[in-house]
Amino acid sequence: QQEIARKIGYSRSAISRLLSEAEEEGIIEVIINYPLLRDAKLERRLREKYHLEAAYVVNAGNSSDEHLLHLLGRMGALYLERQLRDNMIIGIGWGTSLYEVVNALPFLPLSNVSVVQIIGASGSKSDARIDGPELAASLASKLNASHQFLHSPLLLDSVSAKNSLWAQKQIQDTLKFAHQADIALLGIGTIEIDPRFSSIYRSGFVDDKDVREIKSEGGIANFCGLIIDEMGNVLDIDINHRVMGVDLETLKSNERRIIGIAGGARKSQAIKAVLNGGWLNTLITDKSAVNFLSS
Repeated sequence: QQEIARKIGYSRSAISRLLSEAEEEGIIEVIINYPLLRDAKLERRLREKYHLEAAYVVNAGNSSDEHLLHLLGRMGALYLERQLRDNMIIGIGWGTSLYEVVNALPFLPLSNVSVVQIIGASGSKSDARIDGPELAASLASKLNASHQFLHSPLLLDSVSAKNSLWAQKQIQDTLKFAHQADIALLGIGTIEIDPRFSSIYRSGFVDDKDVREIKSEGGIANFCGLIIDEMGNVLDIDINHRVMGVDLETLKSNERRIIGIAGGARKSQAIKAVLNGGWLNTLITDKSAVNFLSS
């Protein structure tokens, strides 16, 4: 306050009053960003064991699920900010972790950047801001970028319905564009009857019976819309043949940077499965989610 008063010729008390009024009017917002504590040892072990380009492990202590998501969002936003540049294509999935990343990202006025939705949208029960195209639009607005939606649900009712929609030119053009993404941002979901940790359950694509059946067939994680087993293999099951999204093998073979963001002990086995499959270049997570490294 003293520095401001000296620069503009007002008294310190006047500056204090003006700042208080501005805060009350919503012009000024005071945010305290606590430092992000990280576990360098676990980060190194993740990079070495799973051949990752980068790994970030937040030490969240005994944080609530909500606070943990905020911390992951901040870490993801810090990492993403360092990777972004002009003339990029950014692919994004959906889910709570990615929602927090986009929320934490500052406005970055980049040039000639495009954001593309790389998996179909959410189901009838979900929040469109978190589980659908609105997330891609929100990221695009933060980056001064254009955006392209994948106009399809994530899961079609039948294989024939998926194939019919997949053949449409608009869908083909979007998927072709998505496969050119320089960066792909993806969450990692579990297969369980809990909307907090399983995005496909929360969004209404699968019900309790479906979850039990998927688990009986070896499903451990939901990644890029697909069900994978504990070794990271995409399962040859009906639900995977009805998913609308980018081809994960193509994305990987094109040497795109695939960034996985997920945390919490309940996500541990799902994260391990994705790592076992070698699907990631970068992992952003927390200490409790990689407890398998100590075993």
